[in-house]
Amino acid sequence: MANQKNKKELTTWVLDKCLPKYFEMELQANSSQLPSMTSRWKETPSHSNDFHSSTESTAIKRAAAAEWVEAFHSNLNSLPELHRKLIQLKYLSRSAEGKYQGDEFVYPELNLSRSAYYIEKKSALYWLGLQLADDSIIQSVIQSE
Repeated sequence: MANQKNKKELTTWVLDKCLPKYFEMELQANSSQLPSMTSRWKETPSHSNDFHSSTESTAIKRAAAAEWVEAFHSNLNSLPELHRKLIQLKYLSRSAEGKYQGDEFVYPELNLSRSAYYIEKKSALYWLGLQLADDSIIQSVIQSE
């Protein structure tokens, strides 16, 4: 079992890297943006066989983002129900201003006391971190930053 320092680092990693990346990837996966229809000319010819049209590139990015979001949800769904609901309410549901829901809104929704909520919140983030840290799809995107 991880020591306290590792738990804190893992929780911080989830909060600082994974959750912000979730919103970015969800936006990319659900984007309705169309690729540019104008041609681009280069002064120097490309000597690479890796040609991707802007349509292909957009489709590849969208598919990769959808795969990442699916992996995130798969890991989230493997958590106990209380942890899963807590993370969904607190971190995956944003207010109209784009902020996370306040703790004072979340713990009554879960029928928890304030102190029990904070204990469960730490635990939920830690266990989510363990799940995400072992997922190669999640790691490939997070580490490429």
